[in-house]
Amino acid sequence: MIYFDNAATTIDKDKKVIEAITYALMNKNFANPSRGSYKLSQNALRKLIEIRMSLANFFESNDPKKVILTPNITYSLNIIIKSLFKKGDHVISSLAEHNSVLRPLYDFETRGGELSFIGIDDKFNLELDQIEKLIKENTKALVITAASNVSGKVTDLKKVYSICKKHKLKLIIDGAQLAGACDFSMEDFDDTIFAFTGHKALHGPQGTGGFIIKGDFDFEQVFSGGSGFDSFSKKQPHSLPDLFEPGTANLPSFIGLEAAIEVLKENKPYEKLDKLTRYLYENLKENKNLDFYTRLEKINAPIVSFNIKGFDANTISHILDLKYDICTRAGSHCAPLFHKRFGTKKRSIVRLSLSPYNTKEEIDYVVKAINEISIQK
Repeated sequence: MIYFDNAATTIDKDKKVIEAITYALMNKNFANPSRGSYKLSQNALRKLIEIRMSLANFFESNDPKKVILTPNITYSLNIIIKSLFKKGDHVISSLAEHNSVLRPLYDFETRGGELSFIGIDDKFNLELDQIEKLIKENTKALVITAASNVSGKVTDLKKVYSICKKHKLKLIIDGAQLAGACDFSMEDFDDTIFAFTGHKALHGPQGTGGFIIKGDFDFEQVFSGGSGFDSFSKKQPHSLPDLFEPGTANLPSFIGLEAAIEVLKENKPYEKLDKLTRYLYENLKENKNLDFYTRLEKINAPIVSFNIKGFDANTISHILDLKYDICTRAGSHCAPLFHKRFGTKKRSIVRLSLSPYNTKEEIDYVVKAINEISIQK
């Protein structure tokens, strides 16, 4: 089996990740964090602090207390959007967004918020020059993808940030496809929130994610529950990270994520991923029966999306699975505005997404399979 759906979730995990989770579950060393003064509870609390420190270090953030842990990036983006934006606020986003951004924004719109979207040009770049034209007196923030989960196009976040800084806007980044696949540093940003997920290019377990805060934000409570302290208060403690982390953390999985982060620190995969992505793209480009929804630039997420002329995407993906034992993603990729923009709502798109565990030999086999399918009509 060849797995080319890493933008959805990675299935290859370093043995250190597996060992860390197993250790956390089997050694009886971790109880409920911040729920007792005995050693096992303190061990768990200390480990959560270490996990935040590891994530802060990886993304070059200087305040581990502003590393919020969540079940996934969808939770992160919901929490951020629902906590920050109020009736009458205006938010700018883009046509490249995933439903993890779009649906919380649409919920915000039903509560009296205003939305505007910048477009995508024919080369799949976000039309960032439209941002300033859309800014109003009540504009509060930009919510934008770091890299499209369909095209793999990486957003020029420094340009976006410069616009936000000029107009005193907050920047919220959906880093689902960037974190672990391309280099990113919070040092380059202020008044910014970067949301990430653990189970994609970070190669951690499913059920892990979070967001990193840099700057001052006027957060409102979203969830509430047990916190382990200040129990007589009727409201969730407003301190970070407690405001956004009621209840018991998924400590074994986050211990696995910490191990995954440490593996990445030792051997960052960015150059290898870039070479594999270019190799895949350049070999597929020789086939004139393909329509592409990816255009490689200097920096890219490890994604190549295409269709075969005369086929719908689901048929291609189905054949690749049944005949060639290749796992790919076909469909709308939870990015409806992208498909409306490029007229692929009915036809859909096939997405190939790589990890450092993939090889050139696998790419050769996938390219051969796609070429064989493309001459069937």
